[in-house]
Amino acid sequence: MRHLSLSLRFARACRRVAVGLIAPAFPRLSHTEIESRIAQMTVARQCFVVGSVLSLVGVAGFTAAQFGVLGLLIFAALIMLIVG
Repeated sequence: MRHLSLSLRFARACRRVAVGLIAPAFPRLSHTEIESRIAQMTVARQCFVVGSVLSLVGVAGFTAAQFGVLGLLIFAALIMLIVG
């Protein structure tokens, strides 16, 4: 039972991170509106949306890492600007 609640908390945390990254693309919608729209989707579609966003961030991070510490610093600054 505890394992299920841990995975559910992890899934919700991933969804919140994805919403934080998606929200600046839709300035007229609040974070809660975007999160409720994602929550209304089927589980498979939710996994696709959240997985796609987090995968793109991962690929961007690995690409930034190719440019060394400076690339990672610029990547972190951009993420902070997007989410901030």
